[in-house]
Amino acid sequence: MRAALAADRDHWRRRGCGPAAFRRGYHAIWLYRLSRYAHERGWRMAAWLLWLVNGWWTGADIPPSSRIAGGLFLPQPYGTVIAGAVGRDAAFGIQASIGGLLKEPDQDIGGGPGLPVLGDDVMLEAGAIVLGAVHVGDRARIGPRTITLKSVEADEEVMPQPWRPLPGRNVAP
Repeated sequence: MRAALAADRDHWRRRGCGPAAFRRGYHAIWLYRLSRYAHERGWRMAAWLLWLVNGWWTGADIPPSSRIAGGLFLPQPYGTVIAGAVGRDAAFGIQASIGGLLKEPDQDIGGGPGLPVLGDDVMLEAGAIVLGAVHVGDRARIGPRTITLKSVEADEEVMPQPWRPLPGRNVAP
């Protein structure tokens, strides 16, 4: 846990965001790490209470069953949901989320039943969502407001579809 917190602080320092201890995103990571520690020791009530405090204080929903390696960068935790496995030095934008789908709840690729796995150095822009048992490769980037339901290769960049007019919508009343 100490090594992961040191990696988290180091990632914040590399990004030039000042002291991590004053940032609510770092508080979310710190509370998650405490909750995960309690979860691994079998202290389910303590883990659950820390998860609730984390949601109340930071606005982030990071269950203790998630597995997050060191170096997570979470500058704006409000509305962020992280349910699955996340590799080293990942970065989440505001309201970026990963989670499961009810479509294939039994499929487990390493993040948990029906949950995604993110590789190392993955970046999720603001509002990006990764759903289901998908694997996002190392150094991949998921663009803003992109919903990803399929696996993403390493070093790949996924962006949302361009806007297009809908037929019959440009008629004046």
